Amino acid sequence: MNQAAVPTSENVMSEAFQSVELTSPKELNMAARSDMYALLADLFRYPDQEFQEFVRSGELESSFVHISEKLPFMFKVEADARAKLKLFQDLGEDDVDAGFIRVFEAGPGEPPCPLVEGKHAKGRDRRSIFEDLIRFYNHFGLSYAEGSNEDRPDHITYELEFMHYLAFLALRAVQNQKDSGQYLAAQHDFLEHHIARWASSIARRLHDLADEVEEKDTVVVFYKNVAALLADYIQGDFQYLKEALDQA
Repeated sequence: MNQAAVPTSENVMSEAFQSVELTSPKELNMAARSDMYALLADLFRYPDQEFQEFVRSGELESSFVHISEKLPFMFKVEADARAKLKLFQDLGEDDVDAGFIRVFEAGPGEPPCPLVEGKHAKGRDRRSIFEDLIRFYNHFGLSYAEGSNEDRPDHITYELEFMHYLAFLALRAVQNQKDSGQYLAAQHDFLEHHIARWASSIARRLHDLADEVEEKDTVVVFYKNVAALLADYIQGDFQYLKEALDQA
């Protein structure tokens, strides 16, 4: 994982993320799931200059399409949705920065759409969410305490990175001719108890916010569309994992 946590042993990271050759359709499917989670995590980081160019150049659109085509379940990014992933062209770098801060990080009391699970979880104690997340991270050799701690452990980028990590570990297990079941079960459980419980809340908040702002505020519109893709992907992947475990 890039920021959310670090392995308790350097050998875990070197083993998990070394370059691997994909030799079968199953491995391509598994790699695509891992890649999609990595891409989604990047979309909710602070939009630095490199990321903004990634959007403006059309690389984000092409990445979504390329990865989607290799997934083990149907996740079609329609042409209209793809077009809305290139909405930074007419904005300056500072405009995008300010828009991101205004939507996700600033505001009276709290921002319009916080990117942390504790702000979206109804009837759930924030401390218990933290504790459960850290148990997940620690169980799979990652330590939030030893990471950068730039954000809370329930930040959406951290949770998505963890899914990226688990999906990669499942791929490595298959390539080493080992059982990947524990990693698939962990992914299903993590979605069920965390991301799948609040991804749709992010999408709803941004949809409502986009209805309230001027049409020219393309930063809000961009993130509304990104959040809709996130919610759709999480729903599709959760169903895929459920069916895969039922058939195991």
